Amino acid sequence: MNDHELVQALRDTRRADDAGIAAVTDRHALVAMREGITMTDRHATPTTEVPRRGRRLGRRGLVSGALALTLVGGGAAYAVSQLADTPTLDRLNCAEAMTLDADGVHLTGAVDGAAASGDDLADCAQLRADAGRAALADPYAFVYQGTHYVVSRAGVPPEVVRGAQESRPAAQQSAVLELEAAMDDWVDGPKERCLTVDEATKYARTTLARIGLPGWTTRVFEDPQNPTPGPCSTLVVFADQHVVEVREHSRPPIAEDPDDIAPAVFTTARGLRTQIATRCLALPEAKRVARTLVDSLDEVTTVPDETASCTRVDMVVGGTIVVTLRGPSVARP
Repeated sequence: MNDHELVQALRDTRRADDAGIAAVTDRHALVAMREGITMTDRHATPTTEVPRRGRRLGRRGLVSGALALTLVGGGAAYAVSQLADTPTLDRLNCAEAMTLDADGVHLTGAVDGAAASGDDLADCAQLRADAGRAALADPYAFVYQGTHYVVSRAGVPPEVVRGAQESRPAAQQSAVLELEAAMDDWVDGPKERCLTVDEATKYARTTLARIGLPGWTTRVFEDPQNPTPGPCSTLVVFADQHVVEVREHSRPPIAEDPDDIAPAVFTTARGLRTQIATRCLALPEAKRVARTLVDSLDEVTTVPDETASCTRVDMVVGGTIVVTLRGPSVARP
């Protein structure tokens, strides 16, 4: 069962209990899921895929990204219920060829990673270069069943072409990516504190105005079947609807409990907050600082923004920590 097959299986079992999850995943996948949820084991074991450059279950794979909102002790059932709402699930998949069968999507010669700039073609070229892979011949960027792909045009099946959607314009996609990261940010966003529904709504509206997404709205929703209720609100982006949903009473406060969340999450968030977010740094300096704060397996992505005065930072947590920096080449305090 590869990453895409597991994601398809999890999508089909949303709102399932743990027994239902076990029925569609093997022991290896469940071990990987647990590591993605708890982040307590940063090293490969005989039952998990050995990390390697360009494709790693923790950093590059879809599994840990799909579990980005589960690091509050909610367990596997909550992981599945939140699967489609997590920002790091929206990864960019770059492949030489793509096939479909009853089990879902299969990729050949694939590399996947963060869609950093919003320009899928440019990001794919960079991902493949970073992984030591050749550039794709005649790359075709598209969205299929909610996932972003860049595939050599000759390797895209006709049924995929018929069902594919065009990627958003780069500027719009970049804004949506920043919005998603901000809604799940541990540095100075919703994950850093416990927001009431009014506070979360204000945060969402302020962020929409700052990023520049006119026509977007917010709505409040409370799920009576939420398996992990609590006093804190969470925020979920529905890009196709141009809505940020405020989920009231959707999680308990996040405590520094190593049984639920690795201590490195809190240490890294504090470091980014004090050494980048509260200072005015140029993008190159911010990247240098961030790399001293995160594990070598974690991801630091930079997005140039010459309209900004200082670099801003978002930190999203999945199987690894993903830090995104957006800022100018020269700071202007």
